[in-house]
Amino acid sequence: MNKWFWVLVICGSAIIVSGLFLIFAILKERKRRKNFGSVWTTGQNTKRATPPKLLIFYQKSYMFLLRVPITRGQILRIRKRLTAINTYDEYTLRKETMRITYFTLGSALLGILILAVVSRSWMAVFFGVLIAIIMNELFVDIFVNRVEDRLLKQFSRFLEDNRHYYQEVRMVDEAIYQAAQASPQEIKLQVEKIYDILTSHEPHKGLEGYYAVAPNRYLKVFAGISHLIMEYGDRTVDKGSMYLNSINKLVQEIRYDLLRRQRLRYRLGGLTMIAIAPILLSFPLVRWAESYFPITKDFYTSKMGIIIRLVIYGVSALSYVLIRKLSENDEAKYVPKGPRKQWEKQAYNWPIVRWFVDRLVPGAQTRKHYRLNMLLKEANSPFILEWFYIHRIAVSIAGFVGVVILTVVLHITAVFHVYNSPTKEQTTILGYMNETELSRAEELTKFDNQIIREVKAKGQKNRESIKTVIEQNSDKPLSDVDMNSAIMRIEGKMALINNEFFKWWELLIAIAAGGAGYYLPVWILQFQRKLRAMEMQNEVDQFHVLISILSEFERMSVETILEWMERYGIIFRPALQRALLTFDSGSEAALKTLMDEAPFESFVRIIKRLHQAIEKISIREAFDDLEMEQEYYAEQKKERLERLIRQKASWGRMIGWTPGALLIGLYLVFPFLYMSFGQLGELSKQIQTI
Repeated sequence: MNKWFWVLVICGSAIIVSGLFLIFAILKERKRRKNFGSVWTTGQNTKRATPPKLLIFYQKSYMFLLRVPITRGQILRIRKRLTAINTYDEYTLRKETMRITYFTLGSALLGILILAVVSRSWMAVFFGVLIAIIMNELFVDIFVNRVEDRLLKQFSRFLEDNRHYYQEVRMVDEAIYQAAQASPQEIKLQVEKIYDILTSHEPHKGLEGYYAVAPNRYLKVFAGISHLIMEYGDRTVDKGSMYLNSINKLVQEIRYDLLRRQRLRYRLGGLTMIAIAPILLSFPLVRWAESYFPITKDFYTSKMGIIIRLVIYGVSALSYVLIRKLSENDEAKYVPKGPRKQWEKQAYNWPIVRWFVDRLVPGAQTRKHYRLNMLLKEANSPFILEWFYIHRIAVSIAGFVGVVILTVVLHITAVFHVYNSPTKEQTTILGYMNETELSRAEELTKFDNQIIREVKAKGQKNRESIKTVIEQNSDKPLSDVDMNSAIMRIEGKMALINNEFFKWWELLIAIAAGGAGYYLPVWILQFQRKLRAMEMQNEVDQFHVLISILSEFERMSVETILEWMERYGIIFRPALQRALLTFDSGSEAALKTLMDEAPFESFVRIIKRLHQAIEKISIREAFDDLEMEQEYYAEQKKERLERLIRQKASWGRMIGWTPGALLIGLYLVFPFLYMSFGQLGELSKQIQTI
């Protein structure tokens, strides 16, 4: 093991050198950017400057690593994420992809190497690899979020320039073109695409295609509003130009979104690492404790120590997932990412499963049926009630089987330690043993194992048979005191071995774990509903801004408003899509179904106003208070945003530090106290015997 361990250290050293070279290259590239600025000058297009050696290295390594099976998936996944949020040219896309790839993989390999050197444990390296796989996605999210934030900031500045040029020329397309020339490359590619669509022969078809690939919803709204102004013309409203007023509101929403992202990142930054760090820190912590307090080694190898470690790992993994959910910048993280293959649906088609599940699902007219259906809708779950019960049954069975397997493994581990742990003849101070005592303890273990095997082979486990076997295997005659001590020691070991079997109360624990697993999906849905409820009001406020912009257009209909809401929304998008599919067959029924599927109070209030605007009043009259109370809504939204961030930060701190507190309390302080009190009890017994 030592040989292969040092091979790993040597290989890791080479990786560190490569990583340092990469960091140096990245810093050099940042310095070059700062000195020479962007390759795109302000006001006009210029040819791209000759790429430095680092950029050539990115391009060549992209082509090489794309042919390597291990790195191919990572590169394609990062490329897909970057393509979804920005319209890069191929050269820039490859460069950004490789920058993120090198940083994520280099950080993971460096962390695994440091962990291997500190812990000197293959188990620690194994867990390090698992965590590296998890953290890889986290690093990718961090880089992608930076790109998203940069695009929003650039778009906000573009809108300000577009406002200035529109006041000069009073032409939407010309203002967009001139503002694009003064914009950075990333947002320039987007607005030039919008300009090409607006000036094409079929802008409607082009816009539909752009809505499907636009990196954010603000660009969708800007493209749509610009098209409406070009088609129907601008007019003066209470606060001036309708187009300029729409741009002002859009800029304000972008700034609110950026502020929310920055504050969440500041409040919750680093908590994901803190939540998952106890898994890695447990290995050097155990090594340190066993070196300075050898008494704790017996605890860490015992069943209680293994269970506590697994509990800490489970809490750490759960905390990591919850922190990731709390720190997500986009409400889209709270909704399903598109249709997926439902194994629950396939399982429900089996006659036996269908018969069993149909008897578990509550009746259609019962209160429980209604509440569970409402929970699935509010959490935006992809399940129907029958599939959800199959999912609950599967989790319950997994919990039961997992506890049974864990119990069996713990019994096997306990027997293994009885046969292999050094046998102490007397209590030592804090568990310390010198080389002579350790050698003597290992010899006693081998001697006891031989006695136990021979006694089991004879089938006689009484005291006399044990004494006979000891006399046959002893090199010298033992005194009565030594013989009695040896017999008691071997009887104790045999009692421990015989006691390691699956017990009835362990079956009850497994059943309890299965019961908890049965209700776990319900608890997850409730947590997801609570998180989504915290973000729902934010999206409703954005709907208010969108409707206040659209209501100024005279040819606006309820169906068009719903189409824009579906295009702009994230959390309510699935319900809006289903309502639009049935709107032509009955507008009132579609709106009623929409209120039933998305029963959020503020959202339902918007749908009720749209229902009034179908026949009774105009859309502008239905939402006339939005413009009159704009300042009140802005202050209310600001206060709600601060409360949301404060609540998420409070939850994040509590969840993020829980694994660390458990690691210190249960895995450092408690073992020392537990084993110390046990040793004090043994010392007191020895003193009383003397």
